[in-house]
Amino acid sequence: MARCCFNPSTAHYTFNNIANATNQDISMSMSKRNPNFPSSSNTGLDPNIWCHLPPSLFDRILHFLPTPAFFRFQLLSRRIHSLLFSPSFLHSHLLLSPLRLSFTFFPNSNPFSLYLLDPASLSWHHLPLNALLPSNVPIAPAASSGGLLCFLSLAPGPKTLLLVNPLSKLIAYLPQTPTPRLLPAVGLSVSSSSLSVVIAGDDLISPFSVKNLSSEFFFADATPTFSPWNLSSSLPRLCSIEPNRIVFGGGGKLYCMSVSPYAVLVFDPMSNSWSKIQPPMRRFLRSPNLVEILANDGGIGIGLVAAVEKNRLNVPRSVRVWSLQLQPGGHSWVEISRMPIDVHARFYENCMQGVFECAGHGGLIAFLAGGTNSNSDVVLLNVSRKEWRWAPPCPYPHQGGMKVFAYEPRIATPAIGLLTIAS
Repeated sequence: MARCCFNPSTAHYTFNNIANATNQDISMSMSKRNPNFPSSSNTGLDPNIWCHLPPSLFDRILHFLPTPAFFRFQLLSRRIHSLLFSPSFLHSHLLLSPLRLSFTFFPNSNPFSLYLLDPASLSWHHLPLNALLPSNVPIAPAASSGGLLCFLSLAPGPKTLLLVNPLSKLIAYLPQTPTPRLLPAVGLSVSSSSLSVVIAGDDLISPFSVKNLSSEFFFADATPTFSPWNLSSSLPRLCSIEPNRIVFGGGGKLYCMSVSPYAVLVFDPMSNSWSKIQPPMRRFLRSPNLVEILANDGGIGIGLVAAVEKNRLNVPRSVRVWSLQLQPGGHSWVEISRMPIDVHARFYENCMQGVFECAGHGGLIAFLAGGTNSNSDVVLLNVSRKEWRWAPPCPYPHQGGMKVFAYEPRIATPAIGLLTIAS
């Protein structure tokens, strides 16, 4: 395997800087877990030891660094910057790097700014996208998966979807959808060797009529199998997909929330068919969202998050999380957590008309208060531990609220190579 050249003359400077930066990361993480833990960098790694590490061991250590460290270390030296984006490092990083769970936030007033929240360190990072995204076409974030973000064109008509890796600065366009639409729901599923995209609802029948009738499915993998947009079966009757999200669950099925009345729509690509699942407490749900959670078998499961209001029954307002349990003969909903009363009281104050957004993956769910508060509150739930905690306020200015997406920061996303890389 090819290796980037190593310059011994800059090793001491580079290792010292990385040791100091790593000390700060470790110290910050420990002090958040234990207030009595000293914050001095002297408690971390000794730069005199780091400067004698063999280059091969040094490169391997880089694969396991948390995502925020990459933002810091790119600026330390040209050698580090070139290494992080070399083909050999990207290949190894794809194989060795552990899963890093994060959440991205986009201001409603500026889709060209990405604010990344790292739940492990509770730190925020700003990734401007102005140089990547087209400025002559109105677009908005619509989905995310496998280190890629999906943006959707906002102009009525056939839709353009754009996949972006904000770390490696790669972008790729999907073929334009054949069906004219207004503001459809979008779902994205990305692995190291394939990508699937589904777009559903908001068929633009005429300039004055929009109906939720159809969906289209796109698939590409490394075999190579390239399936441009295929029209799937009609959506169920009496469903209404507002600008919403489609979540990929276990067994390759897709899930989407329908409103008026509330229902969970399920699409099975194998049978090319849609079906409905009734949500729990349907009459009392407010602002329901579907999220990806961990299933009991360790795979991907589907969770339903919603506010519950039962004023007539004298039940206090709450935000609850249910897990969809699939059995051979049917399904059931199991409540797995409920927002604590004190957390909910503060969270609800910042929710305009009780509206909020959420996103989840890998056992973590982020709740974002809706409204126009410039410092929108974010609550994080660790599903397995039933642990609720506040994230620090976003330090970057924004207006008009934000949108939140589950995101796995990866500098290596080979699935984007299945499409034509935009220049």
